[in-house]
Amino acid sequence: MSQIRIAVGIVVEDGFEGLEETLRDARLLSESVFVLGTEPAVNLTELQNVTYRQSSSCHDEAALRNELIELAESQNETNWLLLMNAGDRFDQTTLEEFRLFTANDLERHSLYVMVLHRLYRTDGVRHDLDEETIEPRLIPLRKGLRFQGQIRASLLSSAASLMIRLNAAPGRFLLPSRQQDSNRQKRKAIRHLQIIEQQRKQSEQQNKLSEQQGESITDDALIARAEALSVLGDSIHARRDFLHLIEKTTRNDLRLAAYYGVWETLTVLPIPENEMTKILLAGLDHFPVNMQLLTFMGSHLQQLGKLDLAARTFETAVRHGQTTLDVWHRLRIREMAVTSLALIHRLRGKGQEAIRVLESNLELIGDRTEFNRHLLDLYIAELQEAKGHEFAATIWGGTDLDLIREVITGACRASAGNWETAVLPLELAYLNGCRDVLCLRWYSLALLSLTRFNEAMIVLEEWIRVDSKNKEPQAFLAAARQPEHFGEIVRQFRDSQIKALGISKPEILERRFIQSQSQSNSNNAKTNGSFRKPNSVIDHAIREMIVSSGSSNGLRIRTTAFKKQAVPNELTEKDAEPQNADSQSVGSR
Repeated sequence: MSQIRIAVGIVVEDGFEGLEETLRDARLLSESVFVLGTEPAVNLTELQNVTYRQSSSCHDEAALRNELIELAESQNETNWLLLMNAGDRFDQTTLEEFRLFTANDLERHSLYVMVLHRLYRTDGVRHDLDEETIEPRLIPLRKGLRFQGQIRASLLSSAASLMIRLNAAPGRFLLPSRQQDSNRQKRKAIRHLQIIEQQRKQSEQQNKLSEQQGESITDDALIARAEALSVLGDSIHARRDFLHLIEKTTRNDLRLAAYYGVWETLTVLPIPENEMTKILLAGLDHFPVNMQLLTFMGSHLQQLGKLDLAARTFETAVRHGQTTLDVWHRLRIREMAVTSLALIHRLRGKGQEAIRVLESNLELIGDRTEFNRHLLDLYIAELQEAKGHEFAATIWGGTDLDLIREVITGACRASAGNWETAVLPLELAYLNGCRDVLCLRWYSLALLSLTRFNEAMIVLEEWIRVDSKNKEPQAFLAAARQPEHFGEIVRQFRDSQIKALGISKPEILERRFIQSQSQSNSNNAKTNGSFRKPNSVIDHAIREMIVSSGSSNGLRIRTTAFKKQAVPNELTEKDAEPQNADSQSVGSR
């Protein structure tokens, strides 16, 4: 067997942004690096010891990549090519596994797909809108193995004709965030629209000459046009193209991508609820166990107030849902489905069932930070203090753990309605430096219920600084500044949350609030006079708010899953009413 010699080939279009970082990673992967660009390389010091060529193919995607393959083939020491684009990074945590694989397991008659992870935010922190797919990136240099397609270029047809198998290789590419790459995406979208229009006119002209009738645009061109229009903000025409593709294509990958695309347009340009239902049902008719479509449908049903159907849909997604890897999909889609199902159970008074859902899916969730927090919230809501203490060790460690256990003790007492004894461990943790959201939330609520408004406002302001996108502390702070209207302000905000969830008030309150209120009254009767008694109106408003909020993260977990707008950081006068930013979850758009 010939020695494995891998080169890295980088395509540069629409400027050199991100090339330096890509080259840095490329040099870790191979000593042979080839760069093919559409522009002249002027004063690019990072291109030292790199073979650079300006392409004559302009923006023809297949021609560009084929030219890069030919450049690599011209070097006798190379027999494999790892493809990258300017701005791509190679996930360093997968580097060693990739090296071991290429040293021992490469098969000459295989073409290897690898994982692409596209971020949403520029800070690199996991976000609900992060996406993932797989794509052929590691290719053998074989005569005749070439890309096809001026846009959406692909190797698959060429590989099939050469009987080259499709396999998977370890390693992961990190693509630039959507925010960071938006200008480049728009330039690419404009270019695609120009190419597609030119192709369409040429096809129509040929049809006229041959007296043929029918479509003058291919399926690949149609979805490329729809995606380009969506990037440029033309949701009306993007949706039209996606729906047209759904009707005409025989390719499942394109049909599924079109359903995802239609949903993206719904998040910014709503349609009547019955039309949305029809579209989702049609998608599930074609893809009955697609996890992303099931989660979309569950969220839509939840917004319609059909909680039984929503719960069953989320349950199907959690138990049987499958992810189609070769179509861009939400990376955290399973977590969204699991969390949504647990929240519905909790909000309907089935806290133990919510806990069961989360506990049984812990090992299936990648990044469990918010997921763990939500489970801890449930332990507190269900007064399972011992479980909360034990589970806290999975989130905190060291000296922080002792303080957090004090917080959990206080939070469980508060959840039971015993504010007077709850405030003691919460205050102890706070005075000893604990500034975790869990502490800030329950300590501020205890202070509010005991009408210690000045102290509560200080803690609420700290809570806002720590968790600026959560509107719950902002609502409580606004209410604390107007004690005479406290209950009214909090209930208005709570009602906006309930409306965003598609849940009616009787369903929210159920027996949980009644039981807690009864227990609270019992505890209050036993408390001696050394504690300040809760104000009944304020206590009632806070406790309704706690039950209806579902988790300490407020609406954030529930409504950002498919949302594109940023949540405002400040509470405005309109926050007493239902908010567009908060209510625009999947089904409300």
